[in-house]
Amino acid sequence: MTSNVEQQEGWRLWPLHLTKGEGHKLSLKAFWEALEKRLGASSLEDLRTVLRAMANRVHPSERQSFLDSLAPVPDDRQQALEHALQDKLLADITEQAQRFEELMDEAHSDWDEYGEDSGPGPYAELVAPVTALFQRAQRAFERGRWPLARDAYRALFELLQREDDYGLGLRPEHLEEVDIPEVWARYLSALYRATPPARRAEALWEAMKEEDRWRFGPPPKLQEVRDISPEPLPDLENFLSDWEAFLRKREDDSEAEAWLREAVGLSRGAEGLRELARAGRGRHPRAWVDLLALLESEGQPREVLDTAHEALKALPARLPLRAWVADFLATAAERLALPEQVREARWESFVACPGLKRLLDLRECGETEPERARLMKQAARQVQKALAQPHDTGPMPWEEPPLPRGERDEPYPRLDEVLLAQARLLGHDWQAAWKSAAGAEVLGWSSDDNPQGLVVPFLLLWLSDPPSPEGPSRSVEKLWSKVLENSSGSEPWSTEEAARELSERLTHAYDEVLAALSVSRPQQEELLEGCLEVARERARAIVREKHRRSYDKAALLLAACAEVLQRRGQPTRAQEFLRRFREEFPRHSAFQAELDTAMHPH
Repeated sequence: MTSNVEQQEGWRLWPLHLTKGEGHKLSLKAFWEALEKRLGASSLEDLRTVLRAMANRVHPSERQSFLDSLAPVPDDRQQALEHALQDKLLADITEQAQRFEELMDEAHSDWDEYGEDSGPGPYAELVAPVTALFQRAQRAFERGRWPLARDAYRALFELLQREDDYGLGLRPEHLEEVDIPEVWARYLSALYRATPPARRAEALWEAMKEEDRWRFGPPPKLQEVRDISPEPLPDLENFLSDWEAFLRKREDDSEAEAWLREAVGLSRGAEGLRELARAGRGRHPRAWVDLLALLESEGQPREVLDTAHEALKALPARLPLRAWVADFLATAAERLALPEQVREARWESFVACPGLKRLLDLRECGETEPERARLMKQAARQVQKALAQPHDTGPMPWEEPPLPRGERDEPYPRLDEVLLAQARLLGHDWQAAWKSAAGAEVLGWSSDDNPQGLVVPFLLLWLSDPPSPEGPSRSVEKLWSKVLENSSGSEPWSTEEAARELSERLTHAYDEVLAALSVSRPQQEELLEGCLEVARERARAIVREKHRRSYDKAALLLAACAEVLQRRGQPTRAQEFLRRFREEFPRHSAFQAELDTAMHPH
């Protein structure tokens, strides 16, 4: 498995290499460079073939636009008209701002009509013209009209911050055709180019800090500002020196510290990052991660290995950042075919920052199922020991700076009972897992401290294993599928792609566990009775307390229990199980309907 620092900790770690994966966009500079390279290597007939293939994929409604896009460069008269249109850009933005004020006066907004999820509400008519204004600002940028682009973007940002007395207004998320991170980068690039060299550092700092006022997400990295245009940033080498000196005076600010690490990496590469990581009595621990990311991107596994060992010796034992260093160490050790070091690194990573992904990373170090089970039991003991320790609210040595604005969640997974249950089940210790789950609350299955929502579906899946001519247990498999989905999507900073990959790994791991478990028939019946009792109590609590949004969950659980009984050759007991529950709540028609749907899905 390759390291994925960005998804794990967010923008504050800022690895200095380009990453691949869901959500990654090729920078404009890299795009143009690649395009020019391909054009240079293509013949005229090659280009005709490519255009014909592109034309075949054009939607019928877009055919004229496609043909128009192939028109030659505009003549002088057309360029003059375009220039005149750009000159009106600021005035047209002001006009839309005035229109917002008019709509605000006309709308008499009412939360009963619009609500929090109403989109732009009464300001929907502004979406198209404001989107067009962003496109015009981009053309001004592309034509090198830096002051105009800078001022246009600032005015558009101000417009997106306006709101009425009900908090409604036009927001970035309403402009589906506008890429706000790229807009940010163009704005900062235009600002840089339009500012005298002596003031660039201060101007860029002030603009980046404006994110606190505009709340459009974290500002882009300087690398993104550099790469948003194929035209190089002027005097970049001198600016980086000024920028680093400027940031060193403010490095107690968490964003400044991140920008400083980036500046050092851009100007002095691995050597500069190594110097930054070693200096200052541990003031820049994340420089180790940036350095490792850079070395990994350059294909230097031996350097990564040695640097990671040095970093782990330098970083305090209690610093969660050690986990990311250990991840790089494990990846390098895999590439160098050093399995013992891979296992040691995976253990270090899990201990420093426990989570489901790292639990699976550790499990996959085992070559056989018994070996994997032993690793999981070791992990379970580690989690249990950590949970038993009182929570330390005091500062830890070399405590990391406060989280910067823009991070969505805690950067580190939190130790919880569900993770402990995962380790126990993957370690074949179903007895300990069931013991902790049986005494948990029947409500609150989505809580991280309630293992019942994991353990009961697992046991039902296990107990439904006997072959049946009726085919697979639909409800049991659906119930278990939801457990896997919820578990995989709970990791901090998880993208859809990462969650999908984690779900596949988790499914494979549990398939191996299920194939290896064995238990006597009397024990099976005792477990089944316990699961049925939990299911009854959970469903009763949901229906009695009228948690209508959970009626489908209760119905699915009951249907799964009935299917398990059916598959185990107890059809009469399955019918009786459901009949008694229906008779207990005869007037709850909404729940009865959900139970019908669960038992007879379309």
